[in-house]
Amino acid sequence: MSDSGSAPDQVDTSIDAGLILRAVLRSLIRIAFITLLLCAAAYAVLLFVPRVYESRAELLVEPRSNSALSSSVASGSDAYLLDAAAVASQIELIKSRDTIRAAIETLNLEDDPAFTGQNLDRIIAGISDDLIVTQERGSRLISIAYRSEDPDMAALIANGIALAHVSRRAGQQISDTIETTGWLEDEIGRLRASVGAAERAIAEFRVDNDLFVGSNNESLTNQQLSNFTAQMSAAAERRSTAQSRAQLIRALLESGQSVIGVSDVQSSSVGQQLSQEVARLQGERAQQAATLLPNHPTIRALDAQIAEIDTQISAEGRRIAAALEAQAQIEADLQTSLQAELDRLKVTAGTDTIEGVTLAELEREATAQRELLNAYLLGFAEASARSDVNSALPDIRIVSEAAPPVRPAAPQTMMILVAIAIVSILLQVGAVIFSELLSGRALVEKHPVAPRRPEVNDEQLEADDVHVAPTPVASVRRHHTPVSLETEIEAIAAGALGGIERILVIATDDARIDTQDFADKLTAKLINDQLSVAEIDASSGQQGIEPGLSDLSVDEAEFGDVVHRAPNGQFAYVPWGQSARLNRNSDRMATLVDALSDIYECVVIVTGRTGMGSSLPLFAETGAQCLLLSSEEVTGDAAKDEILELGYESVHLIVLPGARSEVA
Repeated sequence: MSDSGSAPDQVDTSIDAGLILRAVLRSLIRIAFITLLLCAAAYAVLLFVPRVYESRAELLVEPRSNSALSSSVASGSDAYLLDAAAVASQIELIKSRDTIRAAIETLNLEDDPAFTGQNLDRIIAGISDDLIVTQERGSRLISIAYRSEDPDMAALIANGIALAHVSRRAGQQISDTIETTGWLEDEIGRLRASVGAAERAIAEFRVDNDLFVGSNNESLTNQQLSNFTAQMSAAAERRSTAQSRAQLIRALLESGQSVIGVSDVQSSSVGQQLSQEVARLQGERAQQAATLLPNHPTIRALDAQIAEIDTQISAEGRRIAAALEAQAQIEADLQTSLQAELDRLKVTAGTDTIEGVTLAELEREATAQRELLNAYLLGFAEASARSDVNSALPDIRIVSEAAPPVRPAAPQTMMILVAIAIVSILLQVGAVIFSELLSGRALVEKHPVAPRRPEVNDEQLEADDVHVAPTPVASVRRHHTPVSLETEIEAIAAGALGGIERILVIATDDARIDTQDFADKLTAKLINDQLSVAEIDASSGQQGIEPGLSDLSVDEAEFGDVVHRAPNGQFAYVPWGQSARLNRNSDRMATLVDALSDIYECVVIVTGRTGMGSSLPLFAETGAQCLLLSSEEVTGDAAKDEILELGYESVHLIVLPGARSEVA
């Protein structure tokens, strides 16, 4: 007997697949007999159906060119682009009335015994009905298939239609080429005269307007404008440079600074000599200043010589500045003369530009006519080469000729018999299943496993309803019927298999009951039922070498370190760990349970004996169901109430037999 705080049982209806399978197996002989009977009847009917043979020829659609033709023809063939519309057009031409009539005339089918007594229109209609023209998937191949009761006739007509279409395409290309050649010849004669007149008009216009061309196909006026513009730019640059250098020297002299550092003064021979002399005198003065006072005659003589040389350097700077200013004036005069010449050329260039518009128009017209003439000449050469009948290569050719077939295309006896057998079996099996469902024999009532409530008598229920003060346990006790361990484990496993409870906490109020042994048997049953299980040891206190739950609670191990998984991934185990006790203020254990419930179908937590040292409070907020193991002597009612007060939503009381008191 078991006690629980969960909802009452509910009855559900499900389909018994095993019963349906047994019903199908019982009808297997009848199904096989009816299927064989239907197949035999179909085979007998097919024996009287005429055999139809299909023969097919294959055509390849692609451009071809004669190797004796010019390279332009070959390049045109390479540029040929085939699309689906081109292949579809070829298919429609093959199925056309003219192609079939050409094949009939070539094969002389009107005199064939198979078509005796039929006129041309009826023969064409009959061949068109039995003709199948399709494109092979993703290719340029066109398949011409013809069906007939005579295999030789099927191959003959398929080949005849293929040959008729190829000959027709060759004739169409030659006819088009001959018409194109005549038209091109007339146009070429007209364009030659037009091109000659246009080129003469260009030459006369150039001579009349002095529009002569120099190097790089550029007019002489434009070349002169470019040269004068470049010379003016160079003169302006030289004038600006000379003026800047002269102004620099003048500014240094006016401010009283030395010009010895200016590059123009340094490059002058006089400036170089004076610079060397100043350096020599300054060195000598430095030597004398080491032993003589500043007012000594020798020092004063050296200072006077240095001042005199500085005056000469300034004079040299003025001379150089005047020379630079004169050079700037020369460049300015040159720039003025160049500008005047440039203005004159601009007037001439303006006239040439206006006349150049007319010249460019004449040249464009002549160029367009010349390019058109060249294109016509090239096309005429190609068309002339294709005018010969023997040189015509149509854009389609036969790659596979039709041969008389050996096996008939219809009827497909084997495929028909297989289809009849499959349909017969499916219909009969469906009828059996429908019959079982309709009769209700395949429907069974399914009772989900729910926790059991304690059996109490009417007097106890009445006492509970009126809230009578509890009497001592020795005087009033609830009666619990013990159940076998295997029965209880099977019931719990069924509930887990149905998804009713996924987190199970195992505890006991009797020290003689081994909760770990119960958990191991329950885990083995769940795994045997193909459920994935995670088991957590929260009660043993046995310290080991592997990290476990105690290490996780004191932050000495991570979640991935404490979960030890089996190789097949169906079972995971969290041991006690290396620490002596659990940290009851840590929420990492509840987090571990939530994470394992997302990964595994069932989580089993072993908390051991209830009491002050129990780990039951640590898992009260996980939404788990508590399995309280008790005995007939203890009953477990008080422990169940205490567990419910901890926050557990459901407590399943399991009274196990065989736990007898050792006290007389």
